[in-house]
Amino acid sequence: MLRKLLKYDFQSVFKYWWIAAITSFVLSLIGGGFVTPIASGKETPAMVMIASIIVLSLVVLSNAAFALLSEILVFARFYKNFFTDEGYLTFTLPVKRIHLLNSKLILSVTTTFVTGVVCVINILTLLAIGFSKTVFTKEFFVNLIEVISKTFNQLGVYLIIYILEALLLFILSIVFSSLFLFCCITFAAIITKKAKVITAIGIYYFANSIFSSIVQILYLFGFTSISGLLEKIPEYSVNAVVALMLLVAVLFMAAFSYILYILQYWMIDKKLNLS
Repeated sequence: MLRKLLKYDFQSVFKYWWIAAITSFVLSLIGGGFVTPIASGKETPAMVMIASIIVLSLVVLSNAAFALLSEILVFARFYKNFFTDEGYLTFTLPVKRIHLLNSKLILSVTTTFVTGVVCVINILTLLAIGFSKTVFTKEFFVNLIEVISKTFNQLGVYLIIYILEALLLFILSIVFSSLFLFCCITFAAIITKKAKVITAIGIYYFANSIFSSIVQILYLFGFTSISGLLEKIPEYSVNAVVALMLLVAVLFMAAFSYILYILQYWMIDKKLNLS
């Protein structure tokens, strides 16, 4: 049943998503051509410079709009499928509520991840076209390979560990952000029957401001402590300690995500009143 739910959720979102993705990529291709005269270092006519700046601004806005649209599509699907008139049908289906939640969470994480990949590809495409004759030369790639080789020789297996831990931390941060917004929307639907969207936005910004303040305080004190710790430990142990700290960060993010997951499931299973 989860497979069927995922099929309908992905069809609902990606029938619009792919149009935005292709549009942002095409604009990045066009933008790369307009970067070339700026990056050439030669004297450029004023009209060409103005046109280039306008096109580059549109490229940046298109990528930002694409990322925003992807999030809106996901959370609009969550809200519409659960908390509008469609919700009466959704929750009367012979489907476990945990499957409904899992489907929305997988949709959110996947969409956010592939959106990030597309945005990175767009930026790299723009830079590759715009700076192909000035920066991205054969010498550049030779030097890049040399730097990567030296880094791998210095870090060895720890480089792979760092990459895997960073990737896992990135995915968990997407899970946490998705569940955080899900909880805000669900809580708003529980406490009010009208203006659910506005209430959810208010709850999100209030909760996010508190959470951000706590994180900043912990980061400030934690960064100072970590810097002092790294200065005291032997040089041969630095890589192992950094890997261990990244692992702790992964475990903390996983724990916070799990707490939000349990809270979100409890709300839609026990507290949601669609009558």
